[in-house]
Amino acid sequence: MKVLLSWLRDFAPFDAPPEQIGHDLSLLGTPVEEVTHLGRGLDGIVVARVLDLVRHPDAKKIQRVLVDAGDGEATGVWCGAFNMQVGDLVPLATVGTTMPNGMEIGRRKILGEYSDGMLCSTRELELGDDHGGILVLPEGSAEPGTPVKEALGIETDVLWDLEVNPNRPDAMSVAGIARDLAARHGLPFTLPSYDVEVVDGAGAIRVSDPDLCGRFTT
Repeated sequence: MKVLLSWLRDFAPFDAPPEQIGHDLSLLGTPVEEVTHLGRGLDGIVVARVLDLVRHPDAKKIQRVLVDAGDGEATGVWCGAFNMQVGDLVPLATVGTTMPNGMEIGRRKILGEYSDGMLCSTRELELGDDHGGILVLPEGSAEPGTPVKEALGIETDVLWDLEVNPNRPDAMSVAGIARDLAARHGLPFTLPSYDVEVVDGAGAIRVSDPDLCGRFTT
């Protein structure tokens, strides 16, 4: 059972640290098997436009990529991927950035030329498992220099993967998890209201006993 902190907050105003919430979830009989911090470590990563691709005669597995990171200047980065073209928009981790895996991006000299940053794949951004090439953003999705979190619409969140046993049907929904957790934290629990479009017409399902079936959707 995967539960997002932002989703839990739809039911109750949880403000405890994620570590405390995870601890309480385990105490309530839904042990945390894995926790993922979404959107963490993306500060310092910006959208850059590829200006030029330069192959070095002594390097077969890397190329030098010149990019504009929003300042109008050409920033040189050595890269081992070859899936981008001039004009593409790509994520650039600038010097000083701490990546989601904890690696700090520094200025390095390779083959006599400095690499001022790192171009990123989805795996390096922890947005997927693909590391066969650099993430290429859709044209027009953002201007160079835009933080990649803004360009991709990423919000910081916490995802818990919980173990739910068959004797806990109440914990097989986010509402059930939130209700239990809210009680432990002494917080008010509220079921959010949702707008459901009801369409009448031929072939529609008729609910004969609304007390037993409050809503039927397909």
